[in-house]
Amino acid sequence: VALMKRAWSFIVMCGIAVSVAAQDIPDAEWARLAAGEVILLDARDLGGGGAAHARALVRADAAAVWRVITSCEDAFVYFDGLQRCDILEDTGRRVTVRQVVDKSWLLPRQDFIFESLRDPYREIHIRLLEGNLDALDGHWTFRPVAEGTLVDYTVRIEPSFPVPDFLVRRNISRDMPNLLACVRVLAGGSGSSEQAERDRERCPGTQ
Repeated sequence: VALMKRAWSFIVMCGIAVSVAAQDIPDAEWARLAAGEVILLDARDLGGGGAAHARALVRADAAAVWRVITSCEDAFVYFDGLQRCDILEDTGRRVTVRQVVDKSWLLPRQDFIFESLRDPYREIHIRLLEGNLDALDGHWTFRPVAEGTLVDYTVRIEPSFPVPDFLVRRNISRDMPNLLACVRVLAGGSGSSEQAERDRERCPGTQ
């Protein structure tokens, strides 16, 4: 009986955690997320670069999403224009990565190294260490909800080469929702075969 009470208490606490995690999301936004939409919450010019914030509901646990995001192999599928991805150092909580990105003739080839500071299944902070970018800051968060995992991704990019601000913002605004949709299907979290097919079509790489 005591064991059953403890188990029930755990279930109740988990339910409270889920409701607390979700209470800051307006009902209208939840409806869009539940319908499979990837929501671009913010996108702006920053006078030399751009920043954006996107959110998606993934119908899988955070560990499944984490495995996709931290995999160089999967990165070639969900990251548009990725030509190279090398893990240079991995201490578990801190990982340094070199990436080479070549998206189009409009943007010069980007070659940079960043550090990824990881709190497993909760958040990832990304910070530029060196390369031909002036700034790269990213933040992933993973929140458990009744339907799976709420995934947020924010990023700020400032190229070191002259690029019109609107072009940086336009690329981020287009790429981030596609990236999250692709991550979702790679994590097995689309929720239905129809949504999985739509998500897969948004992957810039090949599986």
